[in-house]
Amino acid sequence: MAKKTSHDPAAAEQRVQSEPGNAGPTNARASGSKAEKGALPSNTAPANYTNSDNGTRILRYGVDSLYLTCRGLLDKKVDARLDQLKQFAQSDAPEDMVQAVYEAGNHSFEVLGRGMGRFPFVLVDNWFHLQVSRVTTQSLPMCLVQVSSELLTRSGLKSSVSALQGVVASLGQIKSPVTVSRVDLCMDFETDIDLESIPRSAWVTRSHSFQSYWEQSHYSGCSFGLGGDISCRLYNKTLEIKKSKKTYMHEPWTEAGWLGEKTVWRLEFQLRRSVLKELRIETPVDLEHNLEGIWKYAMTSWLRLTIPDSDSNQTRREDHPLWIKLRDERWHQYPQEPLYRVSKSRVPTDERLFLHGIGSITSFMARENIEDIDEGFRAFQKEAQLYHLTQSQRTDRGLISYVREKVKVKSRKYNQLRDPNYAETRAKAYRKGKEGE
Repeated sequence: MAKKTSHDPAAAEQRVQSEPGNAGPTNARASGSKAEKGALPSNTAPANYTNSDNGTRILRYGVDSLYLTCRGLLDKKVDARLDQLKQFAQSDAPEDMVQAVYEAGNHSFEVLGRGMGRFPFVLVDNWFHLQVSRVTTQSLPMCLVQVSSELLTRSGLKSSVSALQGVVASLGQIKSPVTVSRVDLCMDFETDIDLESIPRSAWVTRSHSFQSYWEQSHYSGCSFGLGGDISCRLYNKTLEIKKSKKTYMHEPWTEAGWLGEKTVWRLEFQLRRSVLKELRIETPVDLEHNLEGIWKYAMTSWLRLTIPDSDSNQTRREDHPLWIKLRDERWHQYPQEPLYRVSKSRVPTDERLFLHGIGSITSFMARENIEDIDEGFRAFQKEAQLYHLTQSQRTDRGLISYVREKVKVKSRKYNQLRDPNYAETRAKAYRKGKEGE
């Protein structure tokens, strides 16, 4: 549940200069409108500002979300093929639906039966989400691409963009460099500082909007400027992962020293095209060379966490020790592109399969007053066969045909039709499990 509070005068504009050895943006102009004047309400007691460390450890930083624009000309044969696959996806017949797959290199994209906005074709797997225009559309880019957070986290920015090039090349002719339309930069950290106790008056920002969030009476974070050209969120990432099941984040955290006990918080800035253009960020290469500079710009010119009583003039206040630590982290100090294998498929997790997915069988066992699991599975299969045998008199499909069709349709949805890595990955996991027994 969100709670809005009033807003404070904006901080004076500061220009971010590149540090020696860092290609950060220069002469950057802040994006945002003038803030309203007025006193800042504080809903909690002031935080402890005396300890400069407060148990803060940075676990990871990097690009969390990346949206790219690819301008060019879609190949006529690809246009016709995508149109056919979209029709297959819209079909009610499973034998048609399973054909709605576009193969590009070693990717097997699910082609959706609907477009998005003005883009008629949508292609999806675990790495990329593509919106593709028609060959006859001259006013739109050839495609818009969202790079998945998992790929960026586990493979890094440079490798992720490189992997995209072959996919885009399979669609048609690229006529200009790929441009960055949105980027989310993040830093994950653990700390002993009670973030809930930080008063509202400690935040100095250009944003008009401020929100605090709670989850079942527990503070879960705050946000600034959501929906604007630049925005920021500070939130409990550990709690968010419990909901999203994005447990791939645990690997880089553990390697950085996380023991799985402390809460991990994320500070995340989102920058859209208009701000990136002012910062002279056009291409993914520009972005790669200026990550630290963009981060420091956002943490000095647009938002600051300060010590409220250090000066009556907000622009001269001392920065909070936590803010200094997060702001001054050198992004090139340690590798940010660990080599993890990222599956292109979107397979369900074991938890979803073996906890949530077994719900129908346990419901059947409860209905039939069966407690033995082996007896329950056998009885469930027998009753399922009888049910589909009865249904087949009208549909001409028995249980076996029904299951095979469902498997094929879901294989398409999970990008499993031709993923060469999946069988190998599952086989290795099985062998590892057997060795551990």
